Amino acid sequence: MRLRHRSARSAAGASLPAAVALTSVIVLSACGGTDEGQSEDPNAEAAAQLHDAQPINVGDVTLLPESSEAGTYSELVTVQYSEEVRASTELDKPECMDAANRWGDLEAVRDAPTSVAAYEWDKGNVSHILVRLDEGSAAEALAVKPPETCAEYTATYEDGSSSEYGVTDLDVPPVGDESRSFAIQVNDDGGENHMYTVMYRNGDLLGTTSVMGPGEAEDYEQLLLDFTEAAITRQGQML
Repeated sequence: MRLRHRSARSAAGASLPAAVALTSVIVLSACGGTDEGQSEDPNAEAAAQLHDAQPINVGDVTLLPESSEAGTYSELVTVQYSEEVRASTELDKPECMDAANRWGDLEAVRDAPTSVAAYEWDKGNVSHILVRLDEGSAAEALAVKPPETCAEYTATYEDGSSSEYGVTDLDVPPVGDESRSFAIQVNDDGGENHMYTVMYRNGDLLGTTSVMGPGEAEDYEQLLLDFTEAAITRQGQML
């Protein structure tokens, strides 16, 4: 398997572009998670079970509890932060807004118990989202893809700066019951960034493993698979 891309910077250093086109979990390292108000969330118990099913560590990738959160998807701090940033961003192709995370607009997902976990890794940033749905909704979410026109597009932010984005498929071996993989490339004044994601269905669970980091793409190939397989194994043990 080869991920046909090059390098990336940390998510914290690219939080604005990441919030526009990448999955919302990537901004966890920038704004942090929270448990505030979780007791009033009707999905709190189910989301906590999902959180307990997140991998603690995979190799030298270690969970950062203070940068993780659980609850109803639409109520998560990271999701709301991303939506606020996107609302103030203009795209030359409006259909590409939130290109990698369009499944998050589905009503079934927005109302679902969700766990968002961030991980420490010396080669970059790792994150994992776990959403409890029914099998049909999980399959529907997995099938949501950005339009072909989103292979290249431009985002202009509220401060007048801009970034060039691109979404491409990755040729990664399948995991879980079904899966797909893709990459996001971001070019701006700070250089070039990449995020690599494996999105999968495990029964009625929808999961995504995402990696950003400063190394070559080849550095992330095995981690994407190892982490996702470890996550699925732990789900079988805990849920």
